[in-house]
Amino acid sequence: MTAPYVPTPRDVAVEMLRLANVRPGEVVVDPGAGECGIITLAVTVFNAVGIGIEINPALVRSCMEAFEKLKLKGRAYIVWGDLFDFNYSIADVVTLYLGSDINEKLRPKLERELRRGARVVSHDFEVPGWHATRSIVINGPFREHRVYLYVI
Repeated sequence: MTAPYVPTPRDVAVEMLRLANVRPGEVVVDPGAGECGIITLAVTVFNAVGIGIEINPALVRSCMEAFEKLKLKGRAYIVWGDLFDFNYSIADVVTLYLGSDINEKLRPKLERELRRGARVVSHDFEVPGWHATRSIVINGPFREHRVYLYVI
């Protein structure tokens, strides 16, 4: 089960992180990180620690190059691997843009591993079985984007 790589537009990513109320020093995890745009924003704009999880080696390499270029060493990380193998207990915030089917499959793992008060913010796709604490619509490039916030 895989999701196609579709980058989250920058404006949408910023609003996702705002909706999740990312605070300095918190850990933001982005499964299916792609080129790590959300992680880069979490670190540079919100002063968080960012961890991307990506299975595609070319995208992992792209993340590493971007982190090096932006001098984010020690604050931004990329894990090369399957998002279902990662231990999410370190996360304060998890960002998703994966599709409802993958969100549903990932939900039990997040329920087991995330601590109380952790936030999950999902772009366009709900997490089946969870009720959003809040959702917003963002007028973005080419269309409207819906973002869902869940608090564990």
